Amino acid sequence: MKMKKSYKLAYTLAILLVTASSWSQFTVVQWNFNGTSATTVPGGPSNPTPSTGSGTLALVGGTALTSPTDFPSGASSGGSSDPVVTTPNTNFAWGVTNYAALGAESKQRGVQINVNTTNYTGISLKFDQRLSNTSNNTYVVQYTTDRSAASPVWVDKQTFTFTPAATGTGDTWYNMRTVDFSTIPALNNNSQAAFRIVSAFDPGVGNYTASTSTATYAPTGTTRYDMVTVLAENQLGVPSHTANSNAFIMSPNPSNHDIVNFSQSHDIEVYDVTGKTIFKGTGVSSLDTKNFASGIYIVRVETGASQKLIVR
Repeated sequence: MKMKKSYKLAYTLAILLVTASSWSQFTVVQWNFNGTSATTVPGGPSNPTPSTGSGTLALVGGTALTSPTDFPSGASSGGSSDPVVTTPNTNFAWGVTNYAALGAESKQRGVQINVNTTNYTGISLKFDQRLSNTSNNTYVVQYTTDRSAASPVWVDKQTFTFTPAATGTGDTWYNMRTVDFSTIPALNNNSQAAFRIVSAFDPGVGNYTASTSTATYAPTGTTRYDMVTVLAENQLGVPSHTANSNAFIMSPNPSNHDIVNFSQSHDIEVYDVTGKTIFKGTGVSSLDTKNFASGIYIVRVETGASQKLIVR
């Protein structure tokens, strides 16, 4: 019996160590678009200032700001993953519109993220995206290893798409969309790295498709971005285990549809792999996964720390 308990404890500790290791990351740059009002977010809509690190954001291919002076809300329609939801609201987002007409310019209009990854390796990109009812349902994340080139080469890395429904797929936040670039060594330690998130034809339709099935796609549809973050697995010369002092512990993980316990109470949000919010709670010390579909989920706490939860 003692050996069985020791084995179970060792197994749980091993799972926790693997989970903590895989989620210990450095923030290279992040934009949370927070400010005291919609018109006082640092940098303004045309050149938002990062909340952490340094980098720049740009519009691509003819897209435009939803407002030259105001940031839209980051808390409406269920809200982004930003833990800041104070009243009066200080959680804002970056609004973009003026996309291409039907049948034209697939993967040419969107936003660009410019970042210097010098001294960082194992790069990834994470962002929250809100899609209006008439906005497109499909976006491709691209990268270049030399944005300073006369004609940068943009490479497709990941497509985010879904089948529109009458409700629940438009005017909705898709949070913590994550793209892993760790298999692209040329993005490591690179002062000219950049990423794009561009509107693309629905792969099953071959054209732009409205995010809500009862709506019609329109170039005036809007996207909002929040918590745009470039992360790194390692910073050269810094041990990886020091990357995230805000890490938290939950067990058992993986869960066989059990009650998952946290090392301390947290305000949490749980997302599925598409970025949809599955659960929100305040002062939570445990999570009942009995009704969760088997799969991978992201648990985020109020400090901004995140961990992967596997439900078998």
